[in-house]
Amino acid sequence: MPAWKRFVDEDPLRAGYERYVWVVFFLILFLVGPAHVAFKAVVGAAHAGNYRTAATSLGLIYLMLPLIVRWAEPKDYTFVRLPSRIGRATFFRTVANAAGIGAVGAFLGARFIATYPAPLISTVLTLMVTMVVVTHKTFARARKLCTQTCIDVQALLWAMEELDDAKRRDKPASGLTDWRRWRRSRQATGAKHADKQMAAHQSWHTLKLDLCTTVDSGYRLFGLPLLTKGEVDELEREVLAEIEAAGPTDAASTRKNLHAILKACAGRIDVLA
Repeated sequence: MPAWKRFVDEDPLRAGYERYVWVVFFLILFLVGPAHVAFKAVVGAAHAGNYRTAATSLGLIYLMLPLIVRWAEPKDYTFVRLPSRIGRATFFRTVANAAGIGAVGAFLGARFIATYPAPLISTVLTLMVTMVVVTHKTFARARKLCTQTCIDVQALLWAMEELDDAKRRDKPASGLTDWRRWRRSRQATGAKHADKQMAAHQSWHTLKLDLCTTVDSGYRLFGLPLLTKGEVDELEREVLAEIEAAGPTDAASTRKNLHAILKACAGRIDVLA
């Protein structure tokens, strides 16, 4: 434990992963039994009772692991941790899917090992193909989401830049009379800013849908969203404040967070996914 504390203190980003130690303990605890049954099956010593025990353990992993991962996910440095968050979501979803498919295989083994052992070989091969397919779909979903998020982040950044340019152009020049300044201000707000603001609003709402989408599964209860609801709400507040500002703003934190999202998703771009 002192060595672990020194390791964590060296980098603040390492703090927050303590809960994943419990995830590892959970996997070790429930995978020992299925691994033992798999060894028995290889040597031909497994029986129906062993398969039932393995099916129970693998079923619990399939149901509980996604929920435990959501609980264990660090809540600080969300944007900095985003690349590893995406990787963890796809990895643990693959582990959960493997456990679920293994549970089905173990259940069939417990049910038919004594009466119909021969068809189990073709069933195992079918389940292996199923595992390849669902793994491919999991990673393809993550790549699609990252690709679309990159597109929408860039669209929002461009819309905000165009809006800032419009605000700079519409700013009254020095030396104008108060009446002309008022008139120019009214024109800027009513005519020249409306279309740029609308484009920025549309870009943000499109991006917000991406940020709220789960990375690893279409079932929200068991999936891990790209960003937490609190982070999305905070980012929305910052973005809308910058869009609605009367003049150009220098919201460094907002642009920094958007670029962090862009950087996190850039490594998984796949326009053909």
